[in-house]
Amino acid sequence: MADGISSFWGPVTSSHEWCEKNYVYSSYIAEFFNTISNIPCILLALIGLLSSLIQRFEKRFSVLHLSNMALAIGSMMYHATLQHV
Repeated sequence: MADGISSFWGPVTSSHEWCEKNYVYSSYIAEFFNTISNIPCILLALIGLLSSLIQRFEKRFSVLHLSNMALAIGSMMYHATLQHV
């Protein structure tokens, strides 16, 4: 962890440091802008999921949007905590 800043999640267990300084804006979010940048991905996947359900597309389209949403949520959790579980 950069500069001995304490965090809510404990010590960083990630093996890679990204281009952003850790815990600058909040002690709850390690990489603030990397975390926040996943919100549009989640919203777009939600819109796509709702659209595919309303238009009664094949189930594979719903699975596609759900998997994109899961990926974005996982990325958000990783960048917020920098923990390997």
